[in-house]
Amino acid sequence: MIFALATPVAQSALAIFRATGAGCLNSFNQVLNQPINAFGRMFLRDIVWEGEIVDRCSVVFYQNPKSFTGEDSVEIFCHGGLPVIRQIATLFLHLGFEEAAPGEFSKRAYENGKLSLNEAEAIADLIHSEDGERARLSSAALSGRLSEMISLLGDDVDSLRVFVEGSIDFSDEDYDFIKEGGVEQRLGDLSFRLQEIIDSSLVSSDRLNKNRVLFFGPPNTGKSSLFNRLLGFDRALVSSVPGTTRDLIDSEMFYNSVNLELVDSAGVRETDDFIEAQGIALSNSELKATDVVLIVLDEATEHLAPKFLVAVGEKKHLLVFNKVDQSTALTGVDCSVSAKTGDGVQNLKDLILALVKQGSQESKKTHLIRDRHLILFQSALALLEDCGKKIGGEKDIDVAAEDLRLVRSCFDEFLGVKYPDALLGDIFKDFCIGK
Repeated sequence: MIFALATPVAQSALAIFRATGAGCLNSFNQVLNQPINAFGRMFLRDIVWEGEIVDRCSVVFYQNPKSFTGEDSVEIFCHGGLPVIRQIATLFLHLGFEEAAPGEFSKRAYENGKLSLNEAEAIADLIHSEDGERARLSSAALSGRLSEMISLLGDDVDSLRVFVEGSIDFSDEDYDFIKEGGVEQRLGDLSFRLQEIIDSSLVSSDRLNKNRVLFFGPPNTGKSSLFNRLLGFDRALVSSVPGTTRDLIDSEMFYNSVNLELVDSAGVRETDDFIEAQGIALSNSELKATDVVLIVLDEATEHLAPKFLVAVGEKKHLLVFNKVDQSTALTGVDCSVSAKTGDGVQNLKDLILALVKQGSQESKKTHLIRDRHLILFQSALALLEDCGKKIGGEKDIDVAAEDLRLVRSCFDEFLGVKYPDALLGDIFKDFCIGK
């Protein structure tokens, strides 16, 4: 039997414990003021230990196989005070439960046939989603749609193997297995369907980089003030002294389901100050890594716009005129704002979001896959193409049959029907405790 706190260890209104394993129902019933014998319903119960009430909780029992893990399970919704959390965790240990390892609940669900390996991986991807699109694709993977598509491809491969291997085993028979089975055409169809899956898939590692937005420009134009205004709190030091920011300062902002990483940088100017010069060098180097550049100018520095536009080059950028509370807004800029009053900041957020999303909708992705999935799919595609060439040339048919066996092996490894010994450990180690 295992247990885990499924919510963060922090003071909150509620905390959730979950436990699973044969015997967990009877074990946990021992500490309830009134045993529960019904499943799939929520009950209000007192947890009592050594004659004292620990907490009044909502408790749900799940009977195998109708649970997430496919085993008898229990979930406890208690109050989120840290002493309560500690007491209930200690109570589980006294009852003979062991603390769950990362991903152990999902691993048991996979081992008990409740999830395919791809669906289990999708849970981790959903938890770690950084934006709405990735969450949508992770949810789609969790629904099992991609697993079903790959499973169907595997069935078609098995069907083709019957004809290819039949042509080997019964080569002296007056029957053309390859032709009658339409093997060559069906191989082409399989390759086309697999290529469609690859083309419509987003590799999760491709989205691990956040959308970086760099505040760039001369000193004392209010870059740090605008940086703080967008974040909604003071993250960067603000001063009227030019050259205050001497390093890159970054912080995350979540806006309209998109995760943005805002980066404040040192004002770019000629200087004899070594530390400030280092900061300016960092600002210039950050241009290469950023997604969107905000060139922040004010009335005193507006004449420098051409210089900074040349520095930015082809990067997506916005020319931002700051301090409109002190001067008349310029024409010919993308956005006019006041970091001090907040005027124009909402418009700036919308413009940043539009630039970040540019190009991201060029092709609608329908699947989220991992690097290992892409490698398996590309290997299977190459094998199918090699098999097709052998079948078309009517030679090395025995090797073509082996190609199909290896294709099926790739699909099985994706689904978790067959996998290297170390694979499960590598996958589930990245899960949260309690999942």
